[in-house]
Amino acid sequence: MTANLFDVLRARRTIRRYTPEPVSDEDIDALLEAAMYAPSRMDRRPWRFIVLRDQALQQEMADALGVRNYLAEAPALIVVCADPAASPTWMMDISAATENLLLAAADRDLGAAWVGWPESAWWQPVEALLRRRIGVPDDIRVATVVAVGHPAEERAPYTREERFDVTLIHDGRWGNKRLP
Repeated sequence: MTANLFDVLRARRTIRRYTPEPVSDEDIDALLEAAMYAPSRMDRRPWRFIVLRDQALQQEMADALGVRNYLAEAPALIVVCADPAASPTWMMDISAATENLLLAAADRDLGAAWVGWPESAWWQPVEALLRRRIGVPDDIRVATVVAVGHPAEERAPYTREERFDVTLIHDGRWGNKRLP
């Protein structure tokens, strides 16, 4: 990996406070392009994306989730959907796409927060809300949402010491710890 990639990886932080400045279509397209470069089993690409810039709907989503007010405040949301019929590994595929999207946001100095998990009970009301309000078909899963905006908070990049933990690595066999 290049130093530049490591810089982006370290800079990627969850940002939950945004300025009111809109996110440009150019930025949104760049994030979605990055998402679509993700690996996908058998190149099935089950992902589908909906870009939302509807503060009233975003507030309804925030209310449905309770403590997620940054959904209402973000200038844009990217709703990551999946077609489960396209791939049995749709969850892995959209997770990779979402991570690419988050890394692209960090690279463009945008803030982003990954919200939601389709197998949790608290997510079901949001999925139902989006089906009803924006017409997501029944055969498509609303998998997650990424809030995107210009950061109104600054978070320092991670350091190697904070994140790289050699004690989590097993060498050749479980229990064979790698020496620091």
